Formats: sequence, C-alpha cells, structure tokens
Amino acid sequence: MQDFHPSHIRLLVFDLDSLTVNFDQDAWNSFRQFLRVLDDRDFETVLISESIQTSEWSPYANLTVLLSSGEEAFKNNSSLTGADVFWFSEKQELQKNLSKSTRNFAGSNGQTTKYGGLQYQHLYDMLQIFHPSKITAADLSATLLKIKQDSEQVPLMLGIGGPDECGHSFFVGELIDAFEDQEMLVTSLDLSQVLGTEFQKKDQSGAMSPSSLWHSNEIRDWVIKDVLRPYSNGQQVYIENPPEIIQEYEISTFPLFLAPEMILLVWGTTLFLPEFENLIDLRILLELSTKTAAARMFALDDRENFDQSFINTYLQKEGKYYADYLVKYDVQNKIDYRINFENFNAFRIQEKN
Repeated sequence: MQDFHPSHIRLLVFDLDSLTVNFDQDAWNSFRQFLRVLDDRDFETVLISESIQTSEWSPYANLTVLLSSGEEAFKNNSSLTGADVFWFSEKQELQKNLSKSTRNFAGSNGQTTKYGGLQYQHLYDMLQIFHPSKITAADLSATLLKIKQDSEQVPLMLGIGGPDECGHSFFVGELIDAFEDQEMLVTSLDLSQVLGTEFQKKDQSGAMSPSSLWHSNEIRDWVIKDVLRPYSNGQQVYIENPPEIIQEYEISTFPLFLAPEMILLVWGTTLFLPEFENLIDLRILLELSTKTAAARMFALDDRENFDQSFINTYLQKEGKYYADYLVKYDVQNKIDYRINFENFNAFRIQEKN
C-alpha cells in the first residue's frame, strides 16, 4: 500500500464470501454489530457476495450490497478502486490484484503482508484503525507536538470555539487523550459557562457593551489577568482554590497549575474575542450544520427528521447571536484549524479550499 492513511478512507469493501466461511450465528451477530459501529462513524460500506439477501441489510444507512464475486466486483466497478477505498478479503488472488493496483486492503492470512496489505489477527481489531475522531485528534496532536518540541519552554495555548452546546468537551477530551498518549503535559480551561451568546448585553444606545458575551467583568478579568496572561508571558501560575466569583462554575480543577512547558486548551462558544487576540496561539473552530447545531441545543437526535420549528427557533435566537459574533469579530478569517464536527465519532479536519 502506498501513502495509506485511515483518515483518507471513506468506503470500506467486504469480500463477504471469503470473510465469513466459518461464521456461526454468534459470529454473524458480532459482524453486524461491527458494521453498525462503522455506520455510526459515517463510513460507506459495500458487502460483496454471490449469495446474499439484500433485505437483511436494509437497516444500515450507508451500506450497499453487491451480488458478485470479489474478483468480478473489483474488475468491473471503478468506484471500488479509488484511493479512498479500503478492501477486506482473504482471497490471495484478489489480494494480488489489489496489490498490483496499489489499493488499500487487509486480511488475516499469511500472504496479506507479502502482498503489501495490513494483516490483522481479528477483523474487529480494525475498529482501532478506522476511528475518524481518534485519528483526527492523534494527527492534530502530533502536529502541535512538533511545534511544542521546537520551543519546549514557550507556552502553547489552543483556543477551541464552536456553537452553543455543540459538544466542545467531547473534542477536548479526545485531544487531551491524544496529547497524554504522547506524554505531553496538558490541561484545559472550560469557559463555556461564563462566556457565550447567552450573556450578550447592549448599552442604552443599543450597541454591544465591552463586557458583552461574558458572564461578568470580574470573571473576565480573573481569567485574562490572573491565568491566561501570566501563562502566555512564560510565568508559572498556581492558584490553590477557586476565587469566590467562579466557585459555582467548573472552569478548571484546583489547585490550578500552569507552567510554560505545558499545553493549555481554552474552550467556549465565543472564544475569539479581542481580549484573547495576543494570548491564543492556535485557533480551532468546531463547525456544524444548522440542523445539527439546533439538535444539540435541544438535545434531539440529529439523524432524525425532527420538527422544523426547532431549527427556526435556533436561527431566531442562539443561532443568530452566534452568526452575529462570527461576523463582528471576523472569526472565519482567523481560524487555523476547522473541524467538521457533525458526528462525534467521525469528526475530521476540514480541507482548506
């Protein structure tokens, strides 16, 4: 395989007849669950078999059934030979053909590695490889780690923004896990409860006040002056107990300790404001469709066709306020990394246009 990276794969092809020769009922149940996980991760899947009941696979959203042998399907379907396609097969002849065309494939037989494929002990181990969110977090952390290693004693602050209730904590958790896997010291500051569109204020003239989007000036000043600015200037920060003004908010764990050799993740809805301009080193924006943003705001299933009134309500309130913030502070032009955050299990870095 040449230049294989799981983040480039969109379509998974299963040569079913070679993979399921010895399957009993339990094995079939496990395989179906395996496919459900891949479905949840937004992969398209193709099942190829000379004897298969198409109706049995209708519950899967992104699954196609092809009545054919694996060899014939590979030969006759150009859509199954792209660089974003990955095959699973135990047939040596098919693996040979896949190898000659430099296509991505895996199998468990002893010839798989010889032909340039990935050899697995158990098919379901491949779930560790084909996990878009963990792959994205690992790739992003590896890139940022190189930046940090070039200047180990220089603070590195990442800002993570996105719509209200979009699920920042899930992304932050994955990124922290990826950093810790690489033995990096990392901590976070959660501003989602003290900074956002819900605190939008206007003065008597109707203009947005300087403290708009913050819960209070006191909290803003503590975050900027006592935590972020000293850290950004290369100082150690140690705060044993949270000040009274933030005690009801879970902004961070205490004692709070920051040192220049650490990486700090700061996250919240309206994070990219002028007061952070010279503090945040890299900006990450979590991007969602209007439907998904509304679904998460109202705790709905974004894969269901829920009532349009929820989307309309979102667009008239939180969605409008967030869109206004993006425009007012020119957020879109200041972002370093955009994350397609439609699916927690399959978030990916957006390709630059």
